[in-house]
Amino acid sequence: MIQMGRVVARNAAAGMASQVAIKVLSFTFTVLVIRRLGVETYGQYAAVSAFGALFVSFADLGLSTYTVREVARLRDRADGPERVRTLLADVLLLRLILATMAASMIILTGWLTGRPPAMMLGLALGAIGLLIYGAQGAFEAVLAGSERLDWLAGARVLQQLTFVVLGSVVLLLGLGYHSLILANIAGILVLAAVTVRGARRLGLRVGTPVTAHWLPLLRAAIPFGLIALTLGLSYKFDTVLLNLFHGDAATGIYSAAYTLIFSVAAISNVINTALFPTLSRQSMLNPGALPAVYGRSLKLLMIIALPIAVGGWAVTPQLVGALLGAQYAASAQVLRVIIWVVPFMFASEFLGYVVVIAGHEKRVARAIIISSSANVLGNLLLIPRFGLPAAAIMTVLTEVVLVSQYVWMLRPELRAMRALDALLRPLAAAAVMGVVCLLLLPRLPLFATIGLSAVTYAAGLLLTGAVGASDWAGLRAIAGRPVAVVHDQPTAAPAD
Repeated sequence: MIQMGRVVARNAAAGMASQVAIKVLSFTFTVLVIRRLGVETYGQYAAVSAFGALFVSFADLGLSTYTVREVARLRDRADGPERVRTLLADVLLLRLILATMAASMIILTGWLTGRPPAMMLGLALGAIGLLIYGAQGAFEAVLAGSERLDWLAGARVLQQLTFVVLGSVVLLLGLGYHSLILANIAGILVLAAVTVRGARRLGLRVGTPVTAHWLPLLRAAIPFGLIALTLGLSYKFDTVLLNLFHGDAATGIYSAAYTLIFSVAAISNVINTALFPTLSRQSMLNPGALPAVYGRSLKLLMIIALPIAVGGWAVTPQLVGALLGAQYAASAQVLRVIIWVVPFMFASEFLGYVVVIAGHEKRVARAIIISSSANVLGNLLLIPRFGLPAAAIMTVLTEVVLVSQYVWMLRPELRAMRALDALLRPLAAAAVMGVVCLLLLPRLPLFATIGLSAVTYAAGLLLTGAVGASDWAGLRAIAGRPVAVVHDQPTAAPAD
């Protein structure tokens, strides 16, 4: 358990540090992009990204997630290294074939929907990046399965740094969003080079592909692929519909708010990405320890997500004005709705991983297909007529439907995790923080209000017992000091 904690801590700490660096860079850069391009041009840029996102998962079809799990399970076996090399070769070739097909589908869809020439050029450039991604993703999955997320974290920082530096030059020179896409491709090339080098340093070289493995491999990966495909559809279908029915300006207003929300999703993703390969391995070696780890992980996610939703809702108009300027004032109303998706997104990703680790990825695929189908149907019915409000509401409802399904299928596991306790105490602290925020906002500058509200929230976590002795022990373990297992004393509410 100590070794497992150190591996997760190393991956989580490296991932979190890199994500902090990435998010500071990317958030600042994204705000610059939104402000410099303006509402309509940014709307077209966002639409290009959305069209690509509809098909990017087809370039993988679940192969990456399946590879992470299989490498984590194979690496301790006597024949593990050879089987991993063969798996890498098979996945690499399959992903290149799928990426070529997906790139063709992107361009064809743009042409069939009558996108303007400027947007078609953007889609073609994005298709080039997708081909590079097809090769890079195979090496990334093998590194992740080897629990070397620290190496991947550094590669992501270099990728984002390349994109931000080149993209900033592009914006300052006024070269337009096509040059931004080229800057992104340069970042993907850097990511691919570093990822391949990392795999080679670990001895994870490409073996001899076995075409007889391909069909069984695709069959095993398809449940993961359906998850990614339907998630991509539910996350970007609304943006595509807005662009088709309401034009670039509406797309820009919606995408500006949407981008701010999804910039915080990486916090959840880095924690879950760090946990997934290690927990997949531990599910084979020590399954009895998983409920306690699951419970603490869920609580940590809620401690982070709830104040973002509550505090963000309270300061939305002022925050949008400060970050994006008066031209995006209409984005505030969109943001005030979709910000409530944050805690549901944090929960849905985590609970989905819990089901996948148990080997029930088909259940996850079914749940996501149901929620994504509701998203697509609702957006098709509502966006053409109601536009922005419909898109925002459907974003939240989609995650609610997904989380509800996970809660139903994980009823016994959630009781073992003490999931209600993980939610209620942080929620109480966040509610108090929200009241304080609303009271302070008319009297203090925006960022002073945010700072004092954060202090209030931290105090609320301590007073409600949301953070217990065992959680402090976990923090000390992340710092590298081995500690004994600490059990919190029972209180009037359930213990940690």
